[in-house]
Amino acid sequence: MKPDSSSRRYNIHIGQTLVLTRIALLTALVSVGRLSFSFLPNVQPMTVLLVCITLYYGWRHGLVVSLLSVLITNMTLGMGPWTFAQMAGYSVLILLTALLEESHESIPLPVLQVYAAFLGILYGLIVSLVQAPIFGWNIFIPYYLSGIGYDFLHAFGNLAFMPLLYPVCMRVFRLTDKSSIRQHSGKKIKGETYE
Repeated sequence: MKPDSSSRRYNIHIGQTLVLTRIALLTALVSVGRLSFSFLPNVQPMTVLLVCITLYYGWRHGLVVSLLSVLITNMTLGMGPWTFAQMAGYSVLILLTALLEESHESIPLPVLQVYAAFLGILYGLIVSLVQAPIFGWNIFIPYYLSGIGYDFLHAFGNLAFMPLLYPVCMRVFRLTDKSSIRQHSGKKIKGETYE
């Protein structure tokens, strides 16, 4: 039996709603994670959460959530030229992490921890490179070296958060996906209409 056009429209609408809801919830999770740890310089679960989101949902979700999270949290923490540098930094991290999307389940957790720590160092370098034209290339090396301690704090935070958050995130993402697929598999759900 071929589904009618109103049924297909309904399924497309539900699919779009699920994606938008997922992005909103993931953005809220990442933003609250960053703000909750803002009293510790550069030690926050944001990078690890974005890595988990990217590995499970793909680079598009990871990129949208990262950009929205930076904008939302910087409304509280402070906006400035560093906001664009942070967005660029997370964009590079997301695209780099997307390369592991197909193979991450076969990578041992300690290797993922080292990878997450590396991302903390790389993020600081990218932020510094993006801001160099603003502050001047002549002070790039002193500027970068003055912040390298914070990059190591970021790396240490990622190293600590990865074994805590990666298994939990992957399990929760899997469970919520199974639940939403089961509920919206094209079958009419009690109380909902196709009109």
